[in-house]
Order: sequence, then structure tokens, then C-alpha cells
Amino acid sequence: MPTSRVPGPSAPSRSESTNSVPNTPKRSGRAHADPVPATPQERFGAAVRARRAELGITLEQLAHASGVSAGSLSRLERGSLNPSLQSAIAISESLGSDLNELTRPAAELTVLRRDEGPEYVDPDTGIRRKLLARPVAGVELIHYTLPGRSTTAEFAPHPAKTVETFHVITGTVVILTDGAELVRLDHGDTAQTPGDRYHRISNPLDQEATLTIVTTIPH
Repeated sequence: MPTSRVPGPSAPSRSESTNSVPNTPKRSGRAHADPVPATPQERFGAAVRARRAELGITLEQLAHASGVSAGSLSRLERGSLNPSLQSAIAISESLGSDLNELTRPAAELTVLRRDEGPEYVDPDTGIRRKLLARPVAGVELIHYTLPGRSTTAEFAPHPAKTVETFHVITGTVVILTDGAELVRLDHGDTAQTPGDRYHRISNPLDQEATLTIVTTIPH
């Protein structure tokens, strides 16, 4: 089935020679959000509808470009029609997209409650460490709680070009690299440092300090 890419907002389609394509998609006016698509068929329909709205084109224009009727496209966008592979490819190409892009499932929601997940406590210092997330390969989000006047053990260097981002939630911390003070951070401060050197974290004050660290290891 021959397909053609739908023209952008600046050019009318061949079937609408006298009317320009709208620059912005029409809003439905509904106050509530659309339900999350549950099946691959619904995901594809929702993705087609979103892409068509992004381009600001009509069902008729997409039908003209893809060879799939406007009625079928309408049913497809509502999730009530499962298109053939040939039709799905034709629609994707007409929207300037890849079929895999339009059928890729959304990232799953992951929630870690504050009383969930393993927490490691240093019996000598009382320092607490909790891994919060590994969103992608090579990235870790860690939460630390440092009692007053405590210092972590020395961390071995991570692989070359590793970057660590420190954000202090409460209190004050000092980041030491190779045994020397690198930077002092108060609550609300953020610092990004090389992670491929020996380093440790110290709380110089009497009150507790809490912070998060994002470690990004190249791969």
C-alpha cells in the first residue's frame, strides 16, 4: 500500500485545497484526564490521536495519506479497532513516526514508600543509607542520614567519568575528596562532583543532616 507523509501545518493537503490546516489541535473541553491506555491496541490508538493532534491534522487528511478510511481511523483512535500490520505501518509512516515509537508502552509507575525498601545502618556511626531508585542503567538515587559529628567511611573511586550530584535536604555536610575538603553544603544546596576519586561525607555540626546523592556511571 503506497503511503505519503501528511503535510505539516503550513501546507494544505490535496483533499483540502482551500482550507489551511489549523496551527493548534482542538481541545476537547473535558476537565478530566483521559484514562491510561491498558492494551497495545488502545496504546496505539491513543498514540495516533496524540501524534495527529500534535501535527494539527484532520482524520480526513490522515486517511488520504495512509489509505485507511477516516471511519476506521476514528475507531482505531478510540481503541475499538485493531488494525492490520500493513495499515499500522502506513498510518505510522504517514504521521512521520516509527511503528515501534507508537506502540511502545509507557514507563510503569514505581513507588517506594518511606518505610519500604532496605536501609543499611552503620553500627559505629549511626549513619543510615537507603537506595531509593535505579531509574536507568548506571544511575542510582541514594538517601543518607548523618547524625551530628559523623563521617562516612571512605568511598572507593567509581569508574572513570562517574559524576555524583549531592543535594542537602537538612543540616550541613562537607564533601571530602582524597582526604581534603572539597565543598561545604548547607540545606538546599546542590553540588556536582567527580565520582572517580576517593571521597567521604562528613556532618560538621551537632544536628542531624540528610541528603540525596545521584550517582551517574557512564556505560
